Amino acid sequence: MRIAVTGGSGELGTHVLRRLAADDTATELRCVDIRPPLVLSPKLRFVHADVRDRAALERAFDGCDAVLHFAFIVTRKLPRDIFWGINVDGSKNAFEAAAAAGVKSVVYTSSVAQYGVVSGHPVPIVEDTPRRPQPELPYAATKQEVEVWLDGFEAAHPGMTIARVRPALLVGEGMEHGLGRLWKRRTLLAPRGAPIPIVWDEDVADAVLLALKKGARGAFNVVADDQRPPGELARACGMRAVEPPRAMGIALARLSPWLEKLDLLEAFDEQWLAAGESTFVVSSEKARRDLGWAPTCPTAIDVMKRFVEVVPARLDRRIDVFLRAVALAARLRPGTRAPGEATCAGSRLWLRLTGDGGGDVGILWDAGKLTVTRKPPRPPTAIATMPAKLLLDVLAGRTRLATHLLTGRLHVEGEPAAGKALVWLIDDFPGQAGVQGLAARAVSRWMAA
Repeated sequence: MRIAVTGGSGELGTHVLRRLAADDTATELRCVDIRPPLVLSPKLRFVHADVRDRAALERAFDGCDAVLHFAFIVTRKLPRDIFWGINVDGSKNAFEAAAAAGVKSVVYTSSVAQYGVVSGHPVPIVEDTPRRPQPELPYAATKQEVEVWLDGFEAAHPGMTIARVRPALLVGEGMEHGLGRLWKRRTLLAPRGAPIPIVWDEDVADAVLLALKKGARGAFNVVADDQRPPGELARACGMRAVEPPRAMGIALARLSPWLEKLDLLEAFDEQWLAAGESTFVVSSEKARRDLGWAPTCPTAIDVMKRFVEVVPARLDRRIDVFLRAVALAARLRPGTRAPGEATCAGSRLWLRLTGDGGGDVGILWDAGKLTVTRKPPRPPTAIATMPAKLLLDVLAGRTRLATHLLTGRLHVEGEPAAGKALVWLIDDFPGQAGVQGLAARAVSRWMAA
């Protein structure tokens, strides 16, 4: 099966592409996005395309059996023409381009917001609950507009199977927005104690693939059960619950476009503050019954406990200091090559440090020049995954990383040479003579002490 995924470089798209890369029934994958994906697979091809360009989408979908449409702006505040152009016109383009390309199956991730994020809904909300228009919240308004348009498109294309997966707020490692940054600092906003409809993002990826493989039609809510107010969620998983004054939140929202320029906060719409005060309880019984969806995090508390368990709050400062020392030494005396580094010139390694004290690190080699960044490179040529605690043990001299490359605790995808260069960087670089190893050795002694 040949599958195109719009928005494949985003939070949900990344999880879906990883699953499809390991699925033998998926023979070709196309990530259709404006930035490269963080997934490695010989089956995967990146197609740079904007969903506002229908002709580009038709080319991207040519010969595909299925399209998964995820590209959508959620919380970010943008001018109305851009927001509607991407969300509404882009979605229409995706469906019409799929039809023109002869695609037989489409899975669209809509949202529970399409019901209207307002109080007064029946409890619980189910798939045929009437929509309540919410023009003041752009995200909900665009989701509603797409679904209304899709009703007519679906009736006009009976030969195309269309599934609408309607998730709640996606929670997971890839939350690339202001709320995600706040949660990574272990802080929950608690406006008036309203329950938060949330779901673990990998569970949504599972629901998408179930809908695709079953050839499902219609809508499916995908939400964790037993939704709780933020205060209860915070107490259950050891986070802080903060209820800021409404005026403060509005002021922050209005300042957010300028704060975004300083990379301090993503610009967001103040209407999200009012939406967060609505009582909004959603049932996902239909997805469990008809798709066989069995989430790994079945309740809201399970979701938040998983978040605290697997999503690092911040990179351990000892790891950060070590990496900065290595990068500084490499800049002061460039040209020292790792064993086999000539074969990985131009390599872009994403080091994923999991667990407490973990985070994302980019390590780039180019003609003997070493660069260390605090974000994953796009696209990576190799991905190395290991627990942050293991790296701390290595840096303190209690073990060597080379051992764990053999045992699998250090897991490397992509270029093997990049993994060997990483082992050299961590195990052997501090032992280099002169300035290359001086700072790194000092940091190692500090950690061992």
